[in-house]
Amino acid sequence: MSEPEPPQSQLTDLIEPQTLHDIQRAFAELTGVATTMRDASGAPLTATAGEAEFCRIVQTTAPGRAACDECHARTATAACNSGGPVRTECHAGLTQYAAPISIAGKPLAAIMVGDRPRTPLTDDQVRAVARQQGLDYEHLRRAAWMLPNWSERDMNTAITFAQLLANTLARIGFQTREIRQRVEELSTMYRVSTLLASARQLDDVLSAAARLTAEVLDAKAAGLRLLDEDTGELRIAAVYNLSQAYLSKGPLLVRESPIDEQALREQLVYVEDMPTDPRTVYPDDARREGIHSALVCALVHRGRSLGVMRVYAGARRVFTPLETSLLKAVANQVAAAIVNARMRRNAREAEALERQVRLAGDVQRRMIPAEPPRRDRLDIAAIYQPSFELGGDYYDFLEFPGGELGIAIADVAGKGVPASLTMASARAALRAHARNIYHLRQIMVEVNRHLCRDTLINEFVTAFYGVFSPDGRRLTYCNAGHEPVLLLRNGQIQSLEAGGMVLGIDPAATYSHSVVDLRAGDVLAFLTDGVVEAMNYQGEAYGRERFHESLKRHGGLEAAQIAGQLIWDVRRFKGLAAQSDDLTLVVVRVKA
Repeated sequence: MSEPEPPQSQLTDLIEPQTLHDIQRAFAELTGVATTMRDASGAPLTATAGEAEFCRIVQTTAPGRAACDECHARTATAACNSGGPVRTECHAGLTQYAAPISIAGKPLAAIMVGDRPRTPLTDDQVRAVARQQGLDYEHLRRAAWMLPNWSERDMNTAITFAQLLANTLARIGFQTREIRQRVEELSTMYRVSTLLASARQLDDVLSAAARLTAEVLDAKAAGLRLLDEDTGELRIAAVYNLSQAYLSKGPLLVRESPIDEQALREQLVYVEDMPTDPRTVYPDDARREGIHSALVCALVHRGRSLGVMRVYAGARRVFTPLETSLLKAVANQVAAAIVNARMRRNAREAEALERQVRLAGDVQRRMIPAEPPRRDRLDIAAIYQPSFELGGDYYDFLEFPGGELGIAIADVAGKGVPASLTMASARAALRAHARNIYHLRQIMVEVNRHLCRDTLINEFVTAFYGVFSPDGRRLTYCNAGHEPVLLLRNGQIQSLEAGGMVLGIDPAATYSHSVVDLRAGDVLAFLTDGVVEAMNYQGEAYGRERFHESLKRHGGLEAAQIAGQLIWDVRRFKGLAAQSDDLTLVVVRVKA
């Protein structure tokens, strides 16, 4: 059921009578045509301005005044009822014109011009008027001679001017009404905002909103229900002046409540009488509670439905446009307050989690070597740039009593906390087994078994582990599905790929190792796939070919310079595009 239209205001409620009189008088003086205004029922709003002597004489008697008033009232009501201009002739044979003054499609009044004959009045016409109104014929005849006739041009000009004036008054009245409504809305919304802003807890916000809404709309009661998106139930969140018996009547599901379903779809629903409306889910409870008319407004924030606000009247009632507008405005404020309260709660939880993540990130960064080891025959540099606070990449250096140097680099599938925990587990397992097992292939077998026990099927690790001989002239390595280490020698690049599958998938996996003899000037680049898979804004990956060219271009520099230039080339390609994966790079240059 749509909401009935409340009674319209009078024109004088929107524009002061003195202002109307001044406008009318100026119009009459400018056009030389008698002008008056009457409301939609025909009652006069202003005294006639510019009235001809003939009309003044006619109205000196009671019958004359009654006849003129009847003619003017009939013309004004005809214009208001038709919603358009009306032209009539009065009892004395004078032509008059009325234009309605409509606000929001409702005629409130009419402006009337005229009281002139189209052609000169005949003696018989004047004699008939004198006889009917009890007037002196000669006196009235002399006044009739002084009446100017309506020429077609004069009449059309005055009519057009009157229509423009009616439209102008309508706009003024409409704007006045809108301004008054906005002022009242702003005043109310200031109270609402102040009250809601002072309540820090969500329960306090909703309770304050229910009470204030009922007070502002002079309603019997009010309530708020929030939507449970999982079940579709509208759960009671706050009420004002509703009994516990009514609140305990039963659950309210959106799919079973046409009123609330319509409100969530159309934002506002008017119910004339809750106990008799077929859409009401609990009509008997509404009757016992003594509630009748209701407004139901959706709580919507940025297109998302949060629930509904209900306002109840203790009797059948028509809510005004201002009241419905106010409820919508309050509902919007409440929806924003709900979202803000939830955001504050989520922010507190996120802040606490962020502190924990930062602490975990600090711990993880301590697992990454602060600086590479120094060796007489090896020049080593490393760069580590996680994409998040916690990363899934790592590299490590292991120094052995016999002078050997182990280098590990790994990449855990995924990002964030899960990847960082798996990384820590892989690092610990590799360190433990590397200290106790000599053969690299067996080290990888044990690390793989360890990860298979501790990880899910979709959690795996790619790793490269190599050991340099004490003199730095030999590298023994095993590659477990990792981005191949690149060996640059005399401008040519060789990929070190021997090993086996990724770690953490198949506990029965086996691995092989290989040995590379090194020469002075050789450069080894250990990297994770985040380096070659870095994307620019066009969605294009940096790629291995570009990385190979960069390594060849900068391979004659020292290790730290090579690493810096390699990463700089990646950044230059990527531009301002966000880093989506960890970047890890270790460069080893074999010295003479």
